[in-house]
Amino acid sequence: MTKLNKTLLMVAFEFPPSNGASVPRIESFYRYLKKWGWRVVVLTASEQAYERKDDSYEDKTEDLIYRAMALDVPRHLSIKGKYFSSLEFPDRWGLTWIPCALHKGKKLLKKYKPDVIWSTSPIPSTHYIAQKLSSINSTPWVADYRDPFHYMNGSLGKSLDKLHRKIDVKTLTQASKLTFATEQVRELYCQKYGELVRKKRSVIENGFDESNFEKLQEMAAISSPFSSEKFSLYYSGVLYNYGRDPVPIFKAMSTLLSEGKLSEKTFELVFQGAGTGDEFKEVLEELGISNLVKFLAPVPFLHALSNMMNCNALLLIQDERFNKQIPGKLYEYLRTQKKLLVKSPIGSATECLASRYDGVYSCYSENEAKTALYELIKQANYSFERNLQEHSRECKAEQLHNTLKTLCAIENENT
Repeated sequence: MTKLNKTLLMVAFEFPPSNGASVPRIESFYRYLKKWGWRVVVLTASEQAYERKDDSYEDKTEDLIYRAMALDVPRHLSIKGKYFSSLEFPDRWGLTWIPCALHKGKKLLKKYKPDVIWSTSPIPSTHYIAQKLSSINSTPWVADYRDPFHYMNGSLGKSLDKLHRKIDVKTLTQASKLTFATEQVRELYCQKYGELVRKKRSVIENGFDESNFEKLQEMAAISSPFSSEKFSLYYSGVLYNYGRDPVPIFKAMSTLLSEGKLSEKTFELVFQGAGTGDEFKEVLEELGISNLVKFLAPVPFLHALSNMMNCNALLLIQDERFNKQIPGKLYEYLRTQKKLLVKSPIGSATECLASRYDGVYSCYSENEAKTALYELIKQANYSFERNLQEHSRECKAEQLHNTLKTLCAIENENT
């Protein structure tokens, strides 16, 4: 690929060592763009902002990473767990992250004179910061939407919804280009904002990074959380009562247990990074499957990836609330070439992508989950050969690379 000598300012709240779900997208863009000749300057949050960290990551000496203070209102600014909700405007970190990032960002503009600015949401303050920095020197700006802003498919209250909508409209108006992680989210914005979006929009999906799978070959053996005597179904990531609800899976397991089609000696469901499971303790006991389900503490990304490779099958939950979104881990799941149990409505963005490939068992209702889970367990353990090149992180980074180059070319024509 042709190398170039251009500077990009990345405004991203989450960046390593954060162990957040958005980090693989951001970090892979950063790494590949540097490889292709971009001088990438990162404006991100201070490390104390992150609840979950992957301490295996270390900034390299040549990295241009600048961290601005970002305090989490509930964790850092509460008194005995209490705080004024008005401090969470436009989000939990904005009170400190916005002024500190703007202060540092203005210095970075003077020092590095970036050719393009890139920011990624849905944390509203990130696009707000990028919009302010872009307006100082009329720097071209690409606004990336990993997910839609919350008001597009829910509500955080009238005041926050109004503020988020205002930030969103300013972003859509001022950004030179808009990128969306799924076709469905792009269409959601097109339907609501029309030509404001249509003239600028493109889709850059998430993906898997082959280099991470190569790293697994070089790592020392990681102890497995799975029993060698059981069929192990693995779920990596967070759960929500509304949006990622595992209860239909639990009920399906209970029915199969009562029918003698699985037992605690032959089957286990392992959640990692989903908390302690206390909120599900009662329902698990009622269903009689407490001994079949484990909740484990989160681990660094590569450790989780190793677990994905070592289980028998993988579980993905993406409910109706997130019909237009695709969790980034689906791409890693597919790349493992393992069997997948996907709980998501028929026709959702997640189901549409997953169902294109062999070894994927889709369900949504309890009865569908029972059938799919039983078929999953019955099938012999074997790997698939899914052709996934179009979903590589390198391919997605190249799309961003080309978008940024186009903006630089336009800017040069106008100067």
